[in-house]
Amino acid sequence: MTTGRCRDQKDSYPHLGAVAPWTGMRAGLVTGSRVRVRDTPRNNVTRAFSPSLPFQQRVIPMRSVRFFVLFILVCLALPAAAVTITERPDTIANGQPIFVTIRDLPGNSSFSLLVQADCAVEPNTEFRFQMSQFVMPFALKKSSITATLSGTSTNRLEVMKESTIVTVSGQSRDGQFSTTKHYDITPGTYDYFRLSGTSLPTARSITAQLQVTGTTQGPKDSEISFVVEGLTAGTITIAALVDGTQVLYKSIPIGVSESSSAGKGVPVATTAPPPEQWNTFTSADGLVSVTVSHAGPIGFLKVPPVDVTWGMQAISGPYTLVPQDTSFLPPGRIEFRIPAGAPRDGLVVASLDRETWTILSSTIGNNSVTAPVTISGTYALLGPVPVLATTTTTAITPIATTVEETPPTPTPADTTKAGIEGATLILAICAGCAVAMRKIQ
Repeated sequence: MTTGRCRDQKDSYPHLGAVAPWTGMRAGLVTGSRVRVRDTPRNNVTRAFSPSLPFQQRVIPMRSVRFFVLFILVCLALPAAAVTITERPDTIANGQPIFVTIRDLPGNSSFSLLVQADCAVEPNTEFRFQMSQFVMPFALKKSSITATLSGTSTNRLEVMKESTIVTVSGQSRDGQFSTTKHYDITPGTYDYFRLSGTSLPTARSITAQLQVTGTTQGPKDSEISFVVEGLTAGTITIAALVDGTQVLYKSIPIGVSESSSAGKGVPVATTAPPPEQWNTFTSADGLVSVTVSHAGPIGFLKVPPVDVTWGMQAISGPYTLVPQDTSFLPPGRIEFRIPAGAPRDGLVVASLDRETWTILSSTIGNNSVTAPVTISGTYALLGPVPVLATTTTTAITPIATTVEETPPTPTPADTTKAGIEGATLILAICAGCAVAMRKIQ
């Protein structure tokens, strides 16, 4: 069998086929013992092959390669499916379930669920709002449960799962009560989440709010469900945030409709005010309020704090106003109460957009800080980080001091006593001599 050579190639290599390294080159293909020569199309790639191969290598068009690479890049660049959360039904009655369906929830995402009940009450009477058979399909790590009540004098939070009951109770301050407990929320069925207490002597309505927040661990597709108990009329508002973005906000009427409830003394939702009427909405804990000329209600969802730069820290909040992306025209006003004991100097209201804080034009009053707002979003009251007083320790080197000691002056001997003793000795000697001479005589 004769060897084939690549036609028009400078160097002669005895191979059965050649890869044309540049365009316009002809390549020899072996068919049995013959060499069939054809032009290599421009921008094509021809693979070298050997007669030991049982079949001819095919030409792979460069256009196909480019399309395949582009397809892979597009697939990699496409974002993951956005999370969706829906609620059903649109209206409920006491003792009926609510379903919150979740699709494509990313793992390790920040998740917040708010359930708020608004209902009418008689002054100084007991109330109870309960979510029974609460099904939690996934776990929340680094999580917390916050209960907030407004229009109450006494308050009680109870959570029961299997044989474990957690109870927190307390008195309201200015009609407001809020408590937060930090622990991991495990998946499963909770017997109930219960908020109860006594309304204020002057209260005609109360707001009971339960919020769970944490980092998700579990399936991306799931469903939260619970049964509403203790309310014959009113409104249930459900809001859900994923990584700080509102995914669900819905108000669900409880009981009979407004038309059928007229004249029966049951509470009904208020009608939308005219555009020129200003309305103030206050968070359940009473620490922040917003005044807007807006037809729909504004809710407050407390979210985990985000790091603040430039030497500032969160004094109150952050709070997310829901529904999100609601414009206020004319501009509204947000007001934060200054917490007891917080220094007033340097307090400002700031808005959060993704991970960037923007300081708003703020006014410090006697007990609060206000700022204009044009859109619902996330807001917080910021203040400077206190500078800790530092104690400087200065090492003191002792100064060497030389003290010259003057030796004591010797006390002169008592010459009078010495003289007396010498005279006595002389007299004794003389007396002895006299006695001796008398004996000789």
